[in-house]
Amino acid sequence: MASSVLRVVLVASEMAPWAKTGGLADVMESLPPALRRLGIDLRLILPGYRQMLKAGIPTESIQTGFHVWLGPQRLAFAVQRIRTETGIPIDLIVREDMFDRPNLYADSQGDYYDNAERFVFFCKALAVWLQTWDIVPHIVHCNDWHTGLIPVLLQSIPAFQSSATLFTIHNLGYPGLFDADKFALTGLDPNRHYRPDGLEFFGRWSMLKAGMFYSRAVSTVSPTYAREIQQQEYGRGFDGVLAARSRSVVGILNGVDYAKWSPERDPHIAANYSRETLSGKTACKADLIHRCGLAADLQEQPIVGIVSRLDTQKGVDLILPILHRLVRQLGLGVVILGTGDKTLENQLTQASDTYRRRFAFIPKFDDVLSRQILAGADILLVPSRYEPCGLTQMYALKYGALPIVRATGGLNDTVVDADAEHETGYGFKFDHADPQQCLSAIDRAASVYRQSPERWKSLQHRAMSMDFSWERSALEYQRLYRSLINNNTT
Repeated sequence: MASSVLRVVLVASEMAPWAKTGGLADVMESLPPALRRLGIDLRLILPGYRQMLKAGIPTESIQTGFHVWLGPQRLAFAVQRIRTETGIPIDLIVREDMFDRPNLYADSQGDYYDNAERFVFFCKALAVWLQTWDIVPHIVHCNDWHTGLIPVLLQSIPAFQSSATLFTIHNLGYPGLFDADKFALTGLDPNRHYRPDGLEFFGRWSMLKAGMFYSRAVSTVSPTYAREIQQQEYGRGFDGVLAARSRSVVGILNGVDYAKWSPERDPHIAANYSRETLSGKTACKADLIHRCGLAADLQEQPIVGIVSRLDTQKGVDLILPILHRLVRQLGLGVVILGTGDKTLENQLTQASDTYRRRFAFIPKFDDVLSRQILAGADILLVPSRYEPCGLTQMYALKYGALPIVRATGGLNDTVVDADAEHETGYGFKFDHADPQQCLSAIDRAASVYRQSPERWKSLQHRAMSMDFSWERSALEYQRLYRSLINNNTT
């Protein structure tokens, strides 16, 4: 394979900007162009969501007349092909009752009741569609539980015996777990596959487990997370499966598209700036203070920003017990942007009334405001209990907002503690999901900000020099793909 062109099929359930609920969509938007620039022959396959079919993207071709069996039902589907600006073909598995919905996975009442049917159908339809191709891909790269059946299904198709499957876990917290009575949808032999060394998972079955058990290799989105999920604390019951095949579990960091995330060219911030000319960041801080109704004197004090989904994973609740000390005793400003857990939203709303002009909570998702927070804040806090990779801290580095993170997953891999590594550090870490440890890390950062402005500026320069581009990640995937073809992931 040293000189031949790699043929790779990327399969996922999301892709920005059209169909997105989380970081997986951002990966599917940015990784494929980076792989294509390496000369990889690439094609994407996704569900034919309403959001993509009605986005006004030109259609190249339509294929109809396909069928799959879903339990006792014979269901028809079509394939519609679109292309992005990069020219990468995207094949959409189209069936109206499965994917023509307002949301991807859930509505206001919770997960769609038929998600098992929807994504078993997607995996089986994909296997049918692949068999119509004139060429066989070297790699079928599947992502998250929605694609987990594909490695199992391809094993039974003779044409794909030479193809290698890679299964990437973006977040182990979403296992694609369903009741036993739904297993018949798969068409798999329960005596062979509904068992502990198969898809069975504590009396139910998991599409995520299918992907990690039957693929040739498993990757995840940071080296630390790859190690963590093989341990009981983080493994969510899958640690035994992953530890048993530890030699084929690989961590590759996600990347950042700096064409979209850079203070030098961001059109949404008050003033553009770079590490050589940081004066624009001062203007962005003044703009953030004005937008959030904070006190003007915070221009001279550290402002801590949090841009996050509000749930226990993200650790935003750690801020509540220490908020009084942050704003009253340490004199910091705090801005939080995000939605999620309603109890936490209510608590943060109450706190914003109590600490008016020092603390602002904005309960919504707002991409523009998130950029303005990165540009205007001095510090970005990411106190996650676990974090497979995380992108916000990497964005923050480029915007000169020094990250304070819990040392877990990709946060640990992308942030070097400035106190522990004086010559190379550019952020601050704490070890445990504990409010006092979080407070101590913020206090350390605030002390540097106030007592040593030159050191703070030096840390900003170092942070803004870090390169977490997709080109680096794509090269690692290319090496992994080639090792899989050679059946060697060590």
